Amino acid sequence: PRGVTITCPRSRGNFITSDNEALRLELFESNVRDYAGSTAVNNAIGETLKSGTGEDFWWFNNGVTVVADAAQIAGKRIVVKEPQIVNGLQTSHEIYSYFQNGGQHRDRSLLVKIVVAPESGTARDRIIRATNSQTQLPAGALRATEAIQKDIEEILGHAGGYYYERRASYYRNLGFPLDRVISMTRLAREFTAFVQREPHIALRHSDALLLDDQHYTQIFSSRHDLDIYRLCLDVHTRLRAFLTRYAEDRPLLGETLENWLYPLAAMSAHTLTRLRQPTPRDLLNIDLAHLSDDLMSRMTGTLEQNFKSALRQSKAGGVDRIARTPEFAAKLRQAVVSQSRYQIER
Repeated sequence: PRGVTITCPRSRGNFITSDNEALRLELFESNVRDYAGSTAVNNAIGETLKSGTGEDFWWFNNGVTVVADAAQIAGKRIVVKEPQIVNGLQTSHEIYSYFQNGGQHRDRSLLVKIVVAPESGTARDRIIRATNSQTQLPAGALRATEAIQKDIEEILGHAGGYYYERRASYYRNLGFPLDRVISMTRLAREFTAFVQREPHIALRHSDALLLDDQHYTQIFSSRHDLDIYRLCLDVHTRLRAFLTRYAEDRPLLGETLENWLYPLAAMSAHTLTRLRQPTPRDLLNIDLAHLSDDLMSRMTGTLEQNFKSALRQSKAGGVDRIARTPEFAAKLRQAVVSQSRYQIER
């Protein structure tokens, strides 16, 4: 069953606030992104609410979609069980802000669509995708409500001290340290570089890793131990900090840290496991303490030598272009596994 109603924003304001007039954030758990702040669209919503003209608010707004376990009309009210606002978070925030700042125009209406969907099956996710697909969203945003994304957010928060933004801007808006806030795109690229040992793909394709189903399902799979995502971030965090210090004394070729970061991550998978073809299980058995400054310095030296060799042979492009080729990734892998100082098993 489906219901469509027009409701006054004042009632809407009561619906989305708690007894102490705080915004009920739990209502937006199934939304694909968080409040975007002072954007042109949100500012326009706010101005429309403040307008004293006879034009009604709902004429200029796409409305709100609520998914619920059950809904029943009781007189002039609709009783909704377990509601989730899956589209209309920006509008909700602007209405909340309007009344918090003393807004007095109560004769405003808003289009609210209430959808009762089966608890099992894919109907809810399809509704979320459909109601959000008409708005430009960050890559991967429509995947934010998938179970694997929620599981990753939980494991990274509890075990790793990372704040995984499966919903764009959520932790940034809450003021968490930016160096610990991890986007879905960043995790996908770091997984690709370290676990799949394909640094060239991590460099060439950022959004595509989330938009292409084949790439996405290889990275975000329920078959993976969730700890592998934390390990990816830990390895890259160490490498990133090392490269930042390293570049203070000698500029990196190409002057772009990521051209070095992802190849080093792929090299680390071999050197830390001492295997030519390490599996995710092999990677989970490494001791991260072995990723020392000495080892990172040796790997960086090997990478620099290979960059210089490739630059001498290359007729087109610099480090940016070279680092993004599968041929360079293959040569780098061979350089690592063939050097006895890395003790890679054959």
